[in-house]
Amino acid sequence: MKNFRLQLGLLSLLICLSTQLSFSQTTKKNDGKAAPQPAAPITQKYSLYFDIGKDKIKPEGYKTLDSLVALLQTNPNVRRIQVNGYADTTGGAEANMELSNRRTDTVSNYITGKGLMKFKVKFASAFFGEMATGKETDLSEMRRVDVVLYMARPDRDTIIKSGCASVKVKANTFENYNNDELVFSIIYVDNAEDMKKYNLSNLDNEGNKLLSGGMFKVTATFKGKPIKGILPVDVELPMANHAMDYNLYTGVEEKNKPVTWKLTDKKISDLRNSFTSGDKPCYTSSVSNINLNIWHNADKKFSCGYCNADPFGGLETPDKTDPYANFGKDKSIVILNDGCFKKLDATKAYFKVEDDLYPETFLNFCNAFLLPGVDNIPEIPKYERELVKFIDFNVTTAKNDTADMIMVKKTKVLIMVPKSKFPAHDGKQYAILPADTKKDNFEDWTTKIVLNDACQGLANCDYWVFEAPFTGFYALLEVTPTDKKGSKGNDLADGDGSEAPAKNVTVKSKKFNNVLLVYGAKESNTARSAKFVKNKGKNSINEPDIAKKEKKQHANDVFMAYVVKSGKRYAWIGKGSQLKTNIFTGNWKTPKLQYVPDEEWENFVKKACEE
Repeated sequence: MKNFRLQLGLLSLLICLSTQLSFSQTTKKNDGKAAPQPAAPITQKYSLYFDIGKDKIKPEGYKTLDSLVALLQTNPNVRRIQVNGYADTTGGAEANMELSNRRTDTVSNYITGKGLMKFKVKFASAFFGEMATGKETDLSEMRRVDVVLYMARPDRDTIIKSGCASVKVKANTFENYNNDELVFSIIYVDNAEDMKKYNLSNLDNEGNKLLSGGMFKVTATFKGKPIKGILPVDVELPMANHAMDYNLYTGVEEKNKPVTWKLTDKKISDLRNSFTSGDKPCYTSSVSNINLNIWHNADKKFSCGYCNADPFGGLETPDKTDPYANFGKDKSIVILNDGCFKKLDATKAYFKVEDDLYPETFLNFCNAFLLPGVDNIPEIPKYERELVKFIDFNVTTAKNDTADMIMVKKTKVLIMVPKSKFPAHDGKQYAILPADTKKDNFEDWTTKIVLNDACQGLANCDYWVFEAPFTGFYALLEVTPTDKKGSKGNDLADGDGSEAPAKNVTVKSKKFNNVLLVYGAKESNTARSAKFVKNKGKNSINEPDIAKKEKKQHANDVFMAYVVKSGKRYAWIGKGSQLKTNIFTGNWKTPKLQYVPDEEWENFVKKACEE
């Protein structure tokens, strides 16, 4: 009998030791690296004693258990509660085994009966009968139950970052794990390509199109298996659009379908925190109470569903605090970028938008000379066009450098024109025509119009948005598609063929190619550009709409020959009577063009046009 009792005791001891070791053993992943394991727990033991042959708790035993219950009611991070029951060697071995079992049940039931049923799943009971370890001094020491609490070491808040996104996991978020035992990950999606990768849509579960500030998923795993927390986590994430009033949506997953989104009652907090991640500026918002291992989306419905092909919205309407946004009197907005200027921060340049330049007032006599060729809007291939207005950029620096000195004209800017002032008309659309200024020479308007961009985010709901070359001067046109091929310049009207057209005079300017000729009468408050004919050697030839036999009628008109070479302006301006006449052909030629510094240009022109 003694040998049987010894064998049984040794077997029970091995079972107990094996149970304890299973919580501290380190396993290896397939790659040979140690997988995260629970931290070594803190143990706390409570012992209570019984009378011979009894399983009833004694008064002093209740005091011990009540102190244990009081601890559990503070909700510590308890991993396991081990209840071990023993008996002395009095009586038969089988009876003692059953007695130790009843004692463990009595203690376990008392603890869970104190409103602590949630701990029931953490109970592990073992009864050992008359097990002797050699440490007991008498039989009364053997008649006991040990309650051992295995508690996690103190947990701590953990921050997980990925680029501009971050997650705060509070201490004790997980019931059976410390934060440092788990593997966390953040998936943040802010582009259509990644949406396809993760099988995500930009539709809610009712089919409405959404504007996303960012889609994200926070996961926590132990040995590759997802772990749920008992507390929510806080997420701070970059916003694809620096907007407000986003709601939180959760992912709805259906087999073989992209994830759609269900609206929650949570709002995205508009913190607008700003910090730098590497070399990338981060503008973030936050949301709390995020559950793990499911997709979330910071979304709002489009105010107009047609205006965005990009679920992340592209461009939001900028506010007055945006250092790259510039606002005109006519409510137009121009958005610069860091590549717009040579060795100059785009936010430091003096930049003013003149967007109220309407033809009826802007195309006057003097402006035609100040901005040579401004009126020479070409016909546009495949479109009929109507001039709406001009948009001009005033650009300089604190050093008063001119626009040509600092502008990088290969870059592009966004020009936003309010729809409230320019509503859509059936069969027509708005377009921007850039002036290819060639260092302030408006001789060469391009014929390449820029149509409004239909995929520029919510801005397109309220604005016509154009991504145009950074030339600095533009015409806003309303165009109508047609099969007719346009031609550049102010073409003369076709005659009906019944009589030969009158022969026009030509004007030669010496020593320069590509000279522009502007002429007009102050009385009519208008001026126009002559038709460029050709370069001949080191001379330019232009043809104004003036018949040779009518030359005398234009003696008091103002004429100007203008060209820019190597960044310098050369011009002559004067009366028609000052043009020299070739005695053989009857054609005109201008006096010598002179260099006019930029700072003297306005006075140079006004002196002639205002006399």
